[in-house]
Amino acid sequence: MRITPLRGTGVIWHKCPACRLKCRPTALAPGGSCPRCGNTRLLKLSLGGHPDQSASRRNGG
Repeated sequence: MRITPLRGTGVIWHKCPACRLKCRPTALAPGGSCPRCGNTRLLKLSLGGHPDQSASRRNGG
């Protein structure tokens, strides 16, 4: 079993804009919806990771 980090670089969280629940990708309900309220539009948060390569290409980097 792999232990996933809770903090640090490369950690991914999902936040529900309706009920403001933050959860890991493995805790999502079937279909990728919020386990608390069932909202299907979750925000993907990347905390402390490296900037996305596509974003750096758009900025000319």
